[in-house]
Amino acid sequence: MVKIYIILIFFISFSIANVFSNNCLSCHKDKRELKLFMIKYTLKYSGKKEIKKAIFRFLKSPTSNKSIMPYSYIIKNNFKDDTTLDDQELKKAIDIYYNKFKLQNFIK
Repeated sequence: MVKIYIILIFFISFSIANVFSNNCLSCHKDKRELKLFMIKYTLKYSGKKEIKKAIFRFLKSPTSNKSIMPYSYIIKNNFKDDTTLDDQELKKAIDIYYNKFKLQNFIK
């Protein structure tokens, strides 16, 4: 019985991680870019809840008003299309992104 729970937990965690890997890392291959985004979000919003809410708002409908990146970056790289993820999957991907790239992970 314990083995079944361990296997189930493994598959659930694997599928959750795939939401981020499949939908975010497929385009954002450069981890430095993702780290830069987190730095900018942290500087602007500071709190975990506010950061996640701002990322969620931006990814639902990306506009220059919601972007934390400078206008020159937007012109160079353009915006992605609105996300096709449902709200729950998007929140899972944002949680994974936040936990991987929060600045506390890089402070020694």
